[in-house]
Amino acid sequence: MRAILLLVLLAAGCGGGAGEEAAGTRAETPAAPPPAVGQLERPPTIVLVTIDTLRREHLACYGYFRPTSPHIDALAQESLVFERALAGMASTLPSHLTMLTGLYPHQHGMTSNMRGASVPYRSELGRLSAAAVLRDCGYESAAFVSAIPLNAGTGIATGFDPFVAPRPPEDEDSLFTAAETNEHVARFLRRRRSEKPLFLFVHYFEPHEPCDPPAPWAGMFTTDARQLDWLRARRLDPAALTARFGASPRIREHFLGGTGPEVTIQEVADLVNRYDEEVRQVDDAVGALRRELEQHGLWDGAIVALCADHGQSLGENVWFGHGTISDLNTYVPLVLRLPPPLAARGRVAALVSLADLLPTILGRFELPGSELLRGQFEGEDVLSGTFTRDAALVTRTADPIKDGETGPQYGLVSGRWKYIHRPQGRDELYDMNGAGEFVDVLAREPEVGARLRAETRALLARRPALLEEEGATPDAKMLEGLKELGYAGDD
Repeated sequence: MRAILLLVLLAAGCGGGAGEEAAGTRAETPAAPPPAVGQLERPPTIVLVTIDTLRREHLACYGYFRPTSPHIDALAQESLVFERALAGMASTLPSHLTMLTGLYPHQHGMTSNMRGASVPYRSELGRLSAAAVLRDCGYESAAFVSAIPLNAGTGIATGFDPFVAPRPPEDEDSLFTAAETNEHVARFLRRRRSEKPLFLFVHYFEPHEPCDPPAPWAGMFTTDARQLDWLRARRLDPAALTARFGASPRIREHFLGGTGPEVTIQEVADLVNRYDEEVRQVDDAVGALRRELEQHGLWDGAIVALCADHGQSLGENVWFGHGTISDLNTYVPLVLRLPPPLAARGRVAALVSLADLLPTILGRFELPGSELLRGQFEGEDVLSGTFTRDAALVTRTADPIKDGETGPQYGLVSGRWKYIHRPQGRDELYDMNGAGEFVDVLAREPEVGARLRAETRALLARRPALLEEEGATPDAKMLEGLKELGYAGDD
């Protein structure tokens, strides 16, 4: 079956799928390989928990100094914790479809949140959805999402029944809190009578901007000397933030509050406090979800993956929000719990992509009928024992519907290097063991740049024959909902 799919891709002018050809650049100093993990005897419960806009830097299991995440930290203690996991894109819909297809955004076709309002995703040969394939292979697939970027009209609902999500903004419920989403999950589990294995997808929206935590979380964290020192160490530049955003009504409304025009370190500190409070809010929801699954006997034998769809800039890199391909936006927390007898745990230093998540989960058990899904993967099973790739692609949202003037932007992370490719502009190269994202070294390292440019272009050429529908009329209700939540421009 895999051979059939590869022939389809080649006929469409594409390269091969996963494997050695798709492996990309090898790191000059590769990290220790991930552990080899075997397979379960039968298909398990699969639980995918995604937290919108969650920075790994704000979790204790990734080194944070505040107690924002006791439940996630407890999960991490019994799981594999991936220290270098990259989102395919710092935008909600594209990143989630990367998780559900094992493909990068340019391969599954959803290259922005706004695109989902005009050209819905379709599960088809070469970009099949895991939910649809698992359903056809005997699973019950159920999804509970919290925000309109993942509403059913985008196509992400394919294969899920039920699919519970906010409705367009004229309805009362255009956004669910984490507690409300959990109540939808609990109601489903109480009524569930199926004996089929379950694929459960739960998405929480906190701590996405605007950060406005309710009681009892509001006021949990306050500014002190330690926090201010931590912020200053992150190269925050209030003068540059003022020059760029001081007069921006959108930034004031969704991030800073106040009237400006000066952006101060104290305002950023307050933003971080509110962000951390919403991290704690969603962490409590993770704990409640776990208790609910335990109550229904669905936890012990489950594969549980918890991750973010992307990160968030809180003033660093002279930016508020996400959408860019900075490390803060694209590196995400990824925690993978495997059930007995596969109870692997510990830290994984190897570079991985969220495109690897689905291949890794499906690599833990046999599932007849899933061959075409497995055959399309760009991502790889990182626990296969043979995973050695040390390169991953990230994309900055670029779409003719929304972003046609600037064109696409791609980042290839490979070993110590981060190569930025702009087909319609100037490329850049950063040495992440040196000055990082602050100094372009392309002129100093032309051979490295040429090699990574060739590898980036080869990877971008690998894509299935997607049916494009340019010129489709955008869904005005969804666009309005996105704007109400602060989506504009690059995110």
